[in-house]
Amino acid sequence: MKNKILVFALTVLTLSPIYADEGMWIPLLLEQTRLQRMQELGFLLTSEDVYSVNQASLKDAVIWFDSRCSGVVVSESGLILTNHHCGYGQLQMHSTLENDILTYGFWANSMEEELPNPGTHVSFLKRMEDVTDLVFQNVNSEMHEQQRTDSINAAIARIRTSNLPAGSYRVEIRPLFRGNQYFMYVYEVFTDIRLVGAPPSSIGKFGGDVDNWMWPRHTGDFAFFRIYADQNNRPADYSPDNVPYRPKRHIQVTTNGAAEGDFTMVYGYPAVTNQYISSYELYYTAFQEFPARVAMRDKRLEIMDNHMQNDRNVAIQYATKHAGVANPWKRWQGVTRGIIRLDGIRIKQAHEEKFMYAVDSNPQWLQAYGQLLYQIKNTTEELTPLNMVSTYYSETVSAVELVGLAGRYNTLSNTDMSDRRIENFLQTAATFYRDYSKDLDRDMFVSMMKAYHEHVPNRYHFEEMNIRLRKHRGSFEQWANDVFKTSVFRSYESLHDALTNRTARNIRALENDPFLAIYRSGHAMLEELVTPMQTRLTHRTDSLGRIYMAAQMATDPERIFYPDANRTMRVTFGVVEGYMPVDAVKYMPYTTLEGIIEKDNPDVYHFNVPEPLRAAIEKGDFGRYAIYNQNTVPVCFLASNHTSGGNSGSPVLNHSGELLGLNFDRTWESTMSDFVYDVTICRNITVDIRYILFVTDKVYGANWIIDELNLKCDCE
Repeated sequence: MKNKILVFALTVLTLSPIYADEGMWIPLLLEQTRLQRMQELGFLLTSEDVYSVNQASLKDAVIWFDSRCSGVVVSESGLILTNHHCGYGQLQMHSTLENDILTYGFWANSMEEELPNPGTHVSFLKRMEDVTDLVFQNVNSEMHEQQRTDSINAAIARIRTSNLPAGSYRVEIRPLFRGNQYFMYVYEVFTDIRLVGAPPSSIGKFGGDVDNWMWPRHTGDFAFFRIYADQNNRPADYSPDNVPYRPKRHIQVTTNGAAEGDFTMVYGYPAVTNQYISSYELYYTAFQEFPARVAMRDKRLEIMDNHMQNDRNVAIQYATKHAGVANPWKRWQGVTRGIIRLDGIRIKQAHEEKFMYAVDSNPQWLQAYGQLLYQIKNTTEELTPLNMVSTYYSETVSAVELVGLAGRYNTLSNTDMSDRRIENFLQTAATFYRDYSKDLDRDMFVSMMKAYHEHVPNRYHFEEMNIRLRKHRGSFEQWANDVFKTSVFRSYESLHDALTNRTARNIRALENDPFLAIYRSGHAMLEELVTPMQTRLTHRTDSLGRIYMAAQMATDPERIFYPDANRTMRVTFGVVEGYMPVDAVKYMPYTTLEGIIEKDNPDVYHFNVPEPLRAAIEKGDFGRYAIYNQNTVPVCFLASNHTSGGNSGSPVLNHSGELLGLNFDRTWESTMSDFVYDVTICRNITVDIRYILFVTDKVYGANWIIDELNLKCDCE
């Protein structure tokens, strides 16, 4: 049985203009789907140049960085480029008050000075394969949903085991089209990744949260790392004996640049999109879940900002945490705003009306799909209140850091607490306390517990909360004072003592710890009142979603369908172009050094241009990095590539597959493209490679990195 979904995806080659550049395409299937359109826009390469298992191709230079970002190999010696914000955790790890890399940047003067990063990994995709028939081999229409799921999971386990090569490899089986198709991905994983160079945050995060998701943009969001391997060029854990990795392929860096209208291609690992969900699910997400999360994160960010502004050490400790809270916070606002502007709910409803018109015209479809949207609507309405409890819990109670640490201990206490397990937990705890502020967490506790109490119905107030509020007469401040004073988790020293000196008193103190009580009581409430029904309804939603996806494709054979992003390798493409966000306003597609100086504000951290950059701009020695015939350097540019989270760090390539820059963001108006795509306004933001090179060379003098890149320029 060959999956009909794939047939639909491969046979539709004539596209309506509205789908001209939308889509996240599977590289393996490019020849059958979108190569012709890419070539019409100026692309000069073949599908084999993009993806091949028989020869070196572009895919062999594209990396999955830490399984959350993308990146690109840019030299024969394993040098890689990704975004500054993708390497932010590594930069923070190396930062101290005495050597603040986040503030001042880091540039190795040679390979010997490159810094190791324990826990960081880079994955190369070796091959992908459609395994749909193997996954569905024992599935039949008579199965209940759980039986179907069990059969699929068993098949996935068999496929993974039988295809796992010896060595440092990982095999993943991922669903496409909401579970109507399955692909296998085989990765080679490298774990010795060293920091080579990165600009200060005043360049790498220029504009901070104010400019995040916005245009015009002037952010030098880049960092250099290097992959190391053993003497045989194979993955190996960190060792001084390791040598720079020799890649199968690296991307040529060009200083030619791209002009408005030029072809661009993004190659990377977009995270999650939901293009094909119903209007009911979109309404819940955009107008119920996201606003609730935003409101809670407003409170969290205010607390973090206050403490970080008053204590430089806390600012370093919480830099990565703050970014992790703020980035989705602003994106969620943009999604809701974009759905309103585009009238996204109505777009989904219009599609559903068209869908039902087609269903009504075919007796077989009517029998199979006639009640489908009604079932999706009812299930979404049943699931919403339960999901909202989970949403508030995750954004409030789980946001208290000591509650989370107590949860990790709870996992330990439910196992055999051997000396080795305790030692491993204490190592984890030591890392935790390195970047922890008790004063900040105490303020977070008061605010978050109060918010949960106010926003969640009384029946979901877990017992420990009720007991403590009765004891403290409704005072969240007194509750906080009590738990932070008496908890074993209040410091690394007290936790270490309790775990290493296993006296009866210490064992009692741990088992009766107030944070452990909060964690256990909260999860007991969720397990009793929320999770069972939520799980059943979520399974029903997944099943209905899979059927709805298949039904949309069956009833609309003239439409081009691409699978939603799911953290697997994809190709997207478009052209360099600006857009009009509102009436009478048109954005140009690129920014320059002049915009950096215009935004310069020494009183605002993320707009305080560092002196080396200011001096280099004033000097005016732009060399081969200048825009042709202009006395300036491009900083960022816009293009109509369909991107998502996970595409951060993706190489942005020209018509010949040469590196133009690194994707690092979308415009705020584009964030709704995860759900509804508008080709007239959705734009990705790229840091121009010429600005990366200018900062590396002219600002910080890392000439040896420039030499290694072997730059290409046809501009003279």
